[in-house]
Amino acid sequence: MADTDDPRRGYHDIGGKDYGAIDPDVTEMKPWERQSTAISNALGAAGRHIYVTDESRRAREQMGEPLYSDLDYYERSTESMKMILVEKGLFSEEELEARMSEIAGRMAEARK
Repeated sequence: MADTDDPRRGYHDIGGKDYGAIDPDVTEMKPWERQSTAISNALGAAGRHIYVTDESRRAREQMGEPLYSDLDYYERSTESMKMILVEKGLFSEEELEARMSEIAGRMAEARK
């Protein structure tokens, strides 16, 4: 879907728009965001060259407006990385979900 102010712009194209001041307390990276960035760097051009910036941009543009709008910056970055790795056959959605469930179970057990 296009931007409502300019039909030539996609929903993801917000460059140059005024969204006000950035609160540095809100934008400080959380531990999982740092880890996601490190993994992205290790898999991207700074590391193993498994994917490039253009692929990440394309994945963000293709995730659709509802998902794109519901996610914050780091969530979009992580989601686009996942989409690319699934496309390239490094793992399937099902394998990722199974692994995430396994880890969640171990974390729940550790909290007991």
